[in-house]
Amino acid sequence: MPDRNLLECDLRGQTLVLKRLAQGASLDDVLQTLVEVSEQTRPEMIASILLLDESGCLRHGASRRLPKAYCTAIDGVIPGPDVGSCGTAAYTGKRVIVEDIRTDPLWNNAREIALRFSLQACWSEPIVASTGDVLGTFAMYYQVPRAPEQNDLDFVSASANLAALAIERVRYQNEVERERAVLKTIVNGIPDALISCHLDRRITHFSRSASRVFGYEPDEVLGQLTTFLYAHPDDHKRMARERFDTSLGEILEVTEVLWRRKSGETFPGELVGTTIRDESGNPLGFLGLIRDITDRKKAEAKLAESQNKLVQAERLAAMGQMVSAIAHESRNALQRIQVSIDVLQYEIEPGCESRDDLDRISRAKADLEHLHNELRNFAGPIQLEISSANLAQVWRQAWTNLQIARQGRDAQLIEEVDGINLDCQCDAFRIEQVFRNLFENALAACSDPVRVTVTCHATVKDGVPMLCVSVRDNGPGLSEDVKPCVFEAFQTTKAKGTGLGMAIALRFVEAHRGTIEVGDGQSTGAEFVIELPQSL
Repeated sequence: MPDRNLLECDLRGQTLVLKRLAQGASLDDVLQTLVEVSEQTRPEMIASILLLDESGCLRHGASRRLPKAYCTAIDGVIPGPDVGSCGTAAYTGKRVIVEDIRTDPLWNNAREIALRFSLQACWSEPIVASTGDVLGTFAMYYQVPRAPEQNDLDFVSASANLAALAIERVRYQNEVERERAVLKTIVNGIPDALISCHLDRRITHFSRSASRVFGYEPDEVLGQLTTFLYAHPDDHKRMARERFDTSLGEILEVTEVLWRRKSGETFPGELVGTTIRDESGNPLGFLGLIRDITDRKKAEAKLAESQNKLVQAERLAAMGQMVSAIAHESRNALQRIQVSIDVLQYEIEPGCESRDDLDRISRAKADLEHLHNELRNFAGPIQLEISSANLAQVWRQAWTNLQIARQGRDAQLIEEVDGINLDCQCDAFRIEQVFRNLFENALAACSDPVRVTVTCHATVKDGVPMLCVSVRDNGPGLSEDVKPCVFEAFQTTKAKGTGLGMAIALRFVEAHRGTIEVGDGQSTGAEFVIELPQSL
């Protein structure tokens, strides 16, 4: 074949190899294509490519016409100064030309197997990487002794360079794919939402955890501005100044932001935001890592509540000791006052000014005794006397005991409890005090006609059968600023009262492993909901 035609064929062959490389073909396919186009332009030549493995051995890379048994025999050969053409070329990093295998000393240890397959000449070019490391060899075998011409040397050199390009390119792609797979595994394994965006803050990546946290699928948000993820638009602007500004250095401090899910629900989250830069420091985009701290906030709130309860319990214990100490002394004093009042009532005639003063003393003594009893109930230890009781009879007794307070008023107790088994185990006296307190508050808050409605239904909470009782009046209800502190000690909306009634009610109900809460406010008036286990 004339040199010009041969050169054109070589160029077409190289173009085909490059095309296969550009198409993303595997390294085996690219090297096999290189061998095939080489043998097509030079029919008398047998091409072979060996690759150097990590252990330093030459392994079969590609061949078409080289006998399989020969390939197997030389597979794994260790390069050396006199190990045939390929072993020597890989060892020295230089081209090795053996014109006659029968006589060349480089083939002393492999001559027999080469001649067995009629291989009599071998020119080998080392495949050298851009770093200078040897990657393998490109060999041209002939079945007759032969010396190379200049176009042969040019061809073997070009083929080795093309093989080096293919090997480096494919290995680089494989390494990139491997790193990408590792990065993807890491990103998908992060429980926090990972979001990247362009410099204009349009989303480019939305991790699997981001979908779980926010509720959006990636195709719903890619290309969108991140504004819709923020619960407050001002936070989006603030983060543009504090985190997502390319003029800022690396900031790894955590900041707390309120976010919004697809459902519209908001949640607290910690944000770490930074700028993505290339190796030269040029900004490419932004990266944000968002951690949902809803559960942590709830745990912190529960811990704070527990700590407050502990502090309150310690205060109550101290107060209980104080009240117990006072009780002994004050009881005797109150008894002496009562005895003196009783005696004076016989001596002072009704209707005179002195008798009015005595009545005021008597009322003051009763108020002092009531305050003493409430302090003892609030601060002292609670010893429940559990017995079987019907809850309806308990609240009816509480209503009956308020007959004097209801005298002359249009007040009615309405019950809505048809078909409900109201038997339970409780300290009837303590629970009666709870209902009495609720009824007293209703009478104080409502104008006539007063209607107090008690409804009840059975429920199950954490596997425990419960009775749920609602006590609702027709008064003005509780204001929003009063509701959060209604069970706090010394909190009252009445003109006269200690402010301990609801705090005592809470203690009594909780001692029964129950709950008492302000109602949801869907109806008029004030509503309190009590839940008590049916058995203790």
